[in-house]
Amino acid sequence: MLKYQITSEEFAQLEESQQGFYTQSGDAYQLAVEGIPQPDVDGLKRQRDELLAEKKAEQEKRRKAEEEIQRAEKERLAAEGNYKQLFESSQADSASWQQKHEELLRQIEQNSINQTAIKLATDIAEGPNAEILSEFVTRRLKLVDGQVRVTDASGNLTVSSVEQLKEEFKNDPRWASLVTGSKANGGGAAPLRGSPTKEPKQMTAEERAEFAQRDPQGYQRALASGQFSKY
Repeated sequence: MLKYQITSEEFAQLEESQQGFYTQSGDAYQLAVEGIPQPDVDGLKRQRDELLAEKKAEQEKRRKAEEEIQRAEKERLAAEGNYKQLFESSQADSASWQQKHEELLRQIEQNSINQTAIKLATDIAEGPNAEILSEFVTRRLKLVDGQVRVTDASGNLTVSSVEQLKEEFKNDPRWASLVTGSKANGGGAAPLRGSPTKEPKQMTAEERAEFAQRDPQGYQRALASGQFSKY
């Protein structure tokens, strides 16, 4: 029984009398039977090629769509990374600005205290004595709500005014040797209390003030070299 369509290998195996019943159609051989329409091989090939082209175009379209999605995702992540970096940078700048702002406020506060202390000291003392005295006055002052307030020896706020603090320093025997016109025991400079050989770091506030009165240059040298302890 003859097949309707055979391959070239099968065609070669047929007897010559049988090969006459076939006609070549592309790479195959088809049985030439009268009344049976022959398929449009070229049309089928064109249709196949069109389907393959459509499939390829669809695959390419899908590939480009996936690449576009990936590109958009990468851009989104990169943008988020930039936002994060910008945010962290802004936070660092804000912290730096805050630190500088606080430092500036501290400087303003200290300048206000120093100016008040110097004015108070120069009202009751002169020259180096006023400079020495102002150092102790600053320890009794604090800036609160933009105003210089007086504290006690422990640093607690008091109701005393700066004028009252000035009178306190003026009348305190510990500062008598620094205050202008002050006399100890009715006349002469107050004698140095404590051992004359005592180290500066061992001196009390009163002895320190008397040292400054007795030997201003020696006091300045000790002060500059950091020999005094902080109270």
